[in-house]
Amino acid sequence: MKVLLDTSPLSDANATRGIGTYTRFLLDRLLNNKTIEVSQSGAMSEDELKKFKADVVHYPYFDFFFPTLPLKLITKTVVTIHDVIPLVFPKHYRPGKKGKVNFLRQKLALKAVNRIITDSESSKQDIIKHLGVAEEKITVIYLAANPKLQPLKKELWQKYQRKLKLPKNYLLYVGDINYNKNLAQLIKSLKFLPREIKLVCVGNNFHPQEIPEWAAIEKQIALSDVAKRIKFIEDVVSDDPEELAAIYQGAIAYIQPSLYEGFGLPILEAMQCQTPVICGKNSSLPEIAGEQAIFVQEETAENFAEAVKEVLAWKKKDRQAFVKKASSWAKKFSWEKTAKETIKVYQELCQ
Repeated sequence: MKVLLDTSPLSDANATRGIGTYTRFLLDRLLNNKTIEVSQSGAMSEDELKKFKADVVHYPYFDFFFPTLPLKLITKTVVTIHDVIPLVFPKHYRPGKKGKVNFLRQKLALKAVNRIITDSESSKQDIIKHLGVAEEKITVIYLAANPKLQPLKKELWQKYQRKLKLPKNYLLYVGDINYNKNLAQLIKSLKFLPREIKLVCVGNNFHPQEIPEWAAIEKQIALSDVAKRIKFIEDVVSDDPEELAAIYQGAIAYIQPSLYEGFGLPILEAMQCQTPVICGKNSSLPEIAGEQAIFVQEETAENFAEAVKEVLAWKKKDRQAFVKKASSWAKKFSWEKTAKETIKVYQELCQ
């Protein structure tokens, strides 16, 4: 069976986002599977693509407001829709006139697709609700954290702590700054915590820029008067998992303050690095975290602060027991399993 994977997310702005992570790890595991022959669209000329004659074409990304799907499909086609966040929060993801036209075009193209893969049961239900896709057309396949993100030995962890100038006591957030991430409430939570508690935020977008999301961050920092208690890290070396592992490992807790997530990879990353997770009880988060996180019922600054205080009150043995269970839970997710279940979708289409 010949499979053509669209690898364009590895060479555009998505390369350092969750979409790039998904494409990269899926491609690696598919290439190592001897039951299929895989080619990458980004590595082939038009003539080579025609000669390849794929049995299945897989688009690992679906944009609502840009034409990422062709209207005319050349063979059996699979598309991965990670989430429908722009449709859940339409006031905060305005497409503009061109985007509205592209959305209609994308919905039309989606009708011809043979199968949709999504990251969680939560996303599946939202795809049905917001895009009108038949349930039997959608397959849920979970993602996984980078297997190289693991706890470091004390000496190595301390080396990275010095290099990155990490605070002694800090909470951690890893990700983007989109509206659904709810970062204002995370920043505000510092007001309700001891002054020695800092916040470290890791992501490519944590720098001054003229967009509403950054303006909201700056405004909340000023309102809460916590500028000296926040450290932004935007240049973590992507090919050095030890650096990111060290950041996770040193945190009091990892907080996923999101109002909505299609999956939430950092939750599993934190668990692998034996860091307690705090998050809201919404969308896919309970599904991915299982019972191995501290959930807040409402995603407010006060509730996040109370959850942090709970972690701070733990004895050493309590923390060790909590992170041990969470680490075991995270092992249930693997990219080998993701690839195996994805290949099963390909095979079903070619029967």
